[in-house]
Amino acid sequence: MRTQGIAGCLFVIVFLTASAYGQDQGSSSASSPAHSESPAPIRIRVGGNVAAAKMRHQVMPVYPPIAKTAHITGTVVMHAIIAKDGSVQALEYVSGPPLLMKSAMDAVKQWVYEPTLLNGNPVEVDTTISVVFTLGAGNGASDNVSNATGEKPIDPQLKEDILMLLKANHMNENAAITAHSAMESVRPLVIKSLPATPKRDEIADAYLEKLADLFKTDAFTDSIVKIYAKYFSDDDVKALIQFYQSPTGQRFNEVLPKLMPELQDVGRHLATDNMGAIWRELCKTYPELNGKAAVCPADSEKNSQLFVPKALNQATLSAQQ
Repeated sequence: MRTQGIAGCLFVIVFLTASAYGQDQGSSSASSPAHSESPAPIRIRVGGNVAAAKMRHQVMPVYPPIAKTAHITGTVVMHAIIAKDGSVQALEYVSGPPLLMKSAMDAVKQWVYEPTLLNGNPVEVDTTISVVFTLGAGNGASDNVSNATGEKPIDPQLKEDILMLLKANHMNENAAITAHSAMESVRPLVIKSLPATPKRDEIADAYLEKLADLFKTDAFTDSIVKIYAKYFSDDDVKALIQFYQSPTGQRFNEVLPKLMPELQDVGRHLATDNMGAIWRELCKTYPELNGKAAVCPADSEKNSQLFVPKALNQATLSAQQ
């Protein structure tokens, strides 16, 4: 019932660790101080499926006659910037049949999305849009131009109930708390990746704060709604709402932020207390490891203590998180 918090934690750890080693997200997000009085316009990246779920007005492209005659089909992929008001602010061709490009782009430029909010304020969205052109196979089959998401729209009542559930279990707030907690462990890596300037710590904090803010966006909420809609019926969702509105459910929400770190500690201690014995057993079971693997000394009979390399130890601990 609270898997989104755990998944959010793992996402942040992986994403931040990769970003700390020089991915472009880090440099762009950390460009302005956390407490700037005039912050630069914020732009967030979302997947094409997430953006499509917020479609308000869609004009479908016209299949070019010359492309039909030549039996040309395929998918036109475009990189788009959606403005704060939901209009398509910029559009760039990425790939697809050249004869289909203009028709796709002319239509997509007219698309309008619901504004995406961050902390209640509209932000720009960086996304990918795909348009699929297919030809009918004869026998009355019609030609088709469609959005490439291939997803069925979520029933409005189900979506409304899922949003009520996410409010009842404080999903956004708890996800942000979990993200902040996870970021503490990778903050040194972010700082290490930056040049040694006087404001290095401030820049790192600004970068991490901006990442944490992503968990408060409509795009994040829409992604969670889609996942819930995939696995739960409306009756399931209503039952979950009743649970989270009950005293037990409220208590569960209250305790969870304290519960998760303790459960993670149990996992870490369980691994560190037993990894040596596990490797000793494996070294006996697989003699070919002796003298070849760092965890299996050549003369195991003379080594009462098995040395577990630091890197392997750290990898095991990370897996528990």
